[in-house]
Amino acid sequence: MQKYKIFTKHSYILITDKIPNGLKNIDETIIECDKTNVYSINFSNLIDDKKGKKDIIIYVKNIKVEEVFNIFKSNFIFVLAAGGLVKNNNGDYLFIYRNNVWDLPKGHVEKGETIEKAALREVEEECGLRDLILKEKIKETYHTYILNNKRELKQTTWFNMTTNSLELTPQKEEGIEKCLWVKKEDIPLIMKNTYDNIKELFLNPIGK
Repeated sequence: MQKYKIFTKHSYILITDKIPNGLKNIDETIIECDKTNVYSINFSNLIDDKKGKKDIIIYVKNIKVEEVFNIFKSNFIFVLAAGGLVKNNNGDYLFIYRNNVWDLPKGHVEKGETIEKAALREVEEECGLRDLILKEKIKETYHTYILNNKRELKQTTWFNMTTNSLELTPQKEEGIEKCLWVKKEDIPLIMKNTYDNIKELFLNPIGK
């Protein structure tokens, strides 16, 4: 199954060529999409940040999922970002606290910069770490938001990282109030106050 899951503030849009097994959530709306109607679907109108907004599944038939996603993407300002899920030698995981929400360190990919270098740089800058070791890519996540009255679609590529350092320095000028090492067993508490795309990362085995 190929799919793209795009998070809004309170819901998501799933573009997929196979409806997930056991789908019984009455809050989800299924829109069938094929070559005959793909250009007539107003994808931007599907975005709604209000609480209680229904999740939407765009069920793709007779057309590539990637092609539908690219048409969806064309409705937004597309932003590339990269970040890290960082683990120290004690088995703790790095989180940042910003805008009253727990998050992982991440940021925009600069012009001419590789995704890998951007991920390392952003973690270094936001948390003051200097001995990071880049491991394998975890996945990409997608979310939309409004900035300067324009809707943006951000793709964030996440990597596993390790470090020998424990000392953290939050980047205050970026609005980061604190950086914290969190024990694995305490992560469910963090998940109660974080973004849905961060929760999506932890659907994979931690530290894979």
